[in-house]
Amino acid sequence: MTVKPCTMEGMLATVDGLDMARHWFPRIVAERFLESTKDGTISRAPDPVTMISGDIDWYNNTGDPQVVAVQVNRAPRSIVAQNPGTVVIHDAWSHAQGVSPTADYPSIVQDAFGGRAQVDRPETRAEDLKYGRLFIDGDASQAWVPIGVLPAKHSLHFRYLAAVQTPGVWTSASEFESRWEAHARWARLLVFATPVGSA
Repeated sequence: MTVKPCTMEGMLATVDGLDMARHWFPRIVAERFLESTKDGTISRAPDPVTMISGDIDWYNNTGDPQVVAVQVNRAPRSIVAQNPGTVVIHDAWSHAQGVSPTADYPSIVQDAFGGRAQVDRPETRAEDLKYGRLFIDGDASQAWVPIGVLPAKHSLHFRYLAAVQTPGVWTSASEFESRWEAHARWARLLVFATPVGSA
């Protein structure tokens, strides 16, 4: 005869013995896939232009406080900059938690990927520019955003933004075809949660 001992909610009692229940370990509780809407050729953008924008919500209905973190997965990125220009892809996020939270719109100052091509530093006149073009490819990357403890019956609201910008000088040369490009491709948001006692 097998007798199951009394165990807490985070434990598992079977005929094989005691173990931790699956929900005791960090688990993915929400997921969102976001695609870029501005990949390809770009033009003058002194202010950031949104490429990827989206948000994700999660409601803690477990009855227990949860330690929450968001993983931001970013696709491989690439830019093409031309003398004497700069192309930058900015990443940013913000979050709020509570009964009915609304996160602020992210500021594009947290993370960036890009490059600058400038063959003749003092020159910006189109007829005097020399040919120069810069290609940069970056690997896929991820960032962990710790949210903290989310009480039971509370929600998380997380916003994400990727935006392209061409700060500084913008001049099109007269003797060759100009080319500026940016490719952010996609981003994937994953919300991880684990009971407070196991963190």
